[in-house]
Amino acid sequence: MELTGRRRRGDLWGLVPVDQVHHLVTAAFPMLVGWTLFQENDLRGWIGVLSGLAQTVALTWGRRFPVAVLLVVIGIDLVTEQVGSQLIGFGVIIAGYYVAAWGKAWERSTALVLGIAFAIFTGILAGGSAALLGVIIGLGFLAFWVSGRFEAEQRGRITELSEETDRLAQERAVAEEQAADRERALLARELHDILNHSLTRIVLTAEAGAETGTESDARRTLRGVADTGRDSLAELRRLLGVLRTSTPDELRPPPSLDQVDELVAQIPPGGPVVTVERQGEVRAADTSIEVAAYRVVQEALTNVAKHAGAVRTTVRLTYLADTLEIVVGNELRTRNHGRSAVRGTGLVGLRERVELLGGTLHAGENPIGETSFGENGTHPNDDVRRVGEQQAAGVFTVYVTLPLRQLAGAGGGR
Repeated sequence: MELTGRRRRGDLWGLVPVDQVHHLVTAAFPMLVGWTLFQENDLRGWIGVLSGLAQTVALTWGRRFPVAVLLVVIGIDLVTEQVGSQLIGFGVIIAGYYVAAWGKAWERSTALVLGIAFAIFTGILAGGSAALLGVIIGLGFLAFWVSGRFEAEQRGRITELSEETDRLAQERAVAEEQAADRERALLARELHDILNHSLTRIVLTAEAGAETGTESDARRTLRGVADTGRDSLAELRRLLGVLRTSTPDELRPPPSLDQVDELVAQIPPGGPVVTVERQGEVRAADTSIEVAAYRVVQEALTNVAKHAGAVRTTVRLTYLADTLEIVVGNELRTRNHGRSAVRGTGLVGLRERVELLGGTLHAGENPIGETSFGENGTHPNDDVRRVGEQQAAGVFTVYVTLPLRQLAGAGGGR
């Protein structure tokens, strides 16, 4: 509100024809007095009229060339004074205003010195009682000079506020675009996790059904495919429902680590044989952490099913004081005649999600490496040491750490 008020006052001030008012004052007084003297056939009347017109023309350039205009006006007044006319000083006063309002710092200082010097010179030259004219010119020049400085400062503040408003608007636009990019990336990761897991289950179920010869097994396989499809549609409806204006009660709750056992139970025949272990004091984490942890386990098991097949796999969830550690390890055995597992974009998306929440993700036959241990080769968490021992036994491991509470400023989860 304060910014709007200041800008509005500045706009109203800009509507005032300041230049025209100044020119009118400059020309009107000498011309009025000059006309009076002209009626009395006094030569000074002609000089006053010509001086007022000349200064008015010069002051039209006051904004663009303030110092030059001031010098011209002073010169006109000096000539006018030499021929005996005392109708001087008004143009100098207004020219001083222009320099103070539109000139540079050194120009303002120079104008102030010139204006005061001109007033003193005029008073000395007039002498006697007419010396009061120099005082009037000096005070008038000083008042208009201060007025010009005030306008310059006001204009500068308005410009700064306008630039600040534009900068904030640009920053807000950039922040909104970045937030939209993060939301799009989050939706893309969610869609990838849901569809990748569901389609893998469908493929494994169909492959297992193709190897059975009885009609009842085929029906059971088709029912499994249908169930997987329905679950996937429900997940997609939950995800897309977030984009609508639905009430929270109409939406399915987001996945959490409590559903890991259900996730494992849905693995079709021909998939990995999974064991779930929980260590430490099991407790709920923030919703965004729960969703990310669930997606980590889901994506890891999906990759095992796609690239390793029916191998023994362990999912270990370790709850520390303020950290959740997830270890998903499987035997290194590929399904397609010894071909190594293909690394897609799933783990890349998971790593981005985990890092946005302040966690870490490592995957591979040696995902942690020597650098993750202390200087003496030890680690405060025995679970990590066991991971290292498993790696030596030929185990592909996904190792993830997540804070149980979302860090301030971290984003990316729901």
